Amino acid sequence: MKAQKGFTLIELMIVVAIIGILAAIAIPAYQNYIGRSEAATGLAAIAPLKTAVEDYYAQGRNEASISVTTLGSAATASPLGQISTTTFASGAGTLVFSFGVNGTSGVKTSGKTITLSRNASGTWTCLTTLDPEFQPRNCK
Repeated sequence: MKAQKGFTLIELMIVVAIIGILAAIAIPAYQNYIGRSEAATGLAAIAPLKTAVEDYYAQGRNEASISVTTLGSAATASPLGQISTTTFASGAGTLVFSFGVNGTSGVKTSGKTITLSRNASGTWTCLTTLDPEFQPRNCK
């Protein structure tokens, strides 16, 4: 009699169960990683504009309205969302990155924002509507 080769049904079921358990652990961890990565990318998209704003004022310019294009950036500089500004009056204003606007972002960041606010004395603060576990370290 010839010896049979292959796996038994129970062996295959055990492998499927192990893969299911690993997937149940790995998928949420991966989604959290994606959320943190997207948050860092959003902050990285608007952070260089802080320097552009400071250069703008260092050149002696003080117009009330500064657009993103005035600062040398496209309004949709990131595939994750859109960058916008508010009116800068007397040196105060905000730079905003909106996730999911004109772009694709994950479920963890969609509809959220990161805001860099500048007061009249030139101090920047970072505010965000992201869940605490996704907030970039320097924006908490």
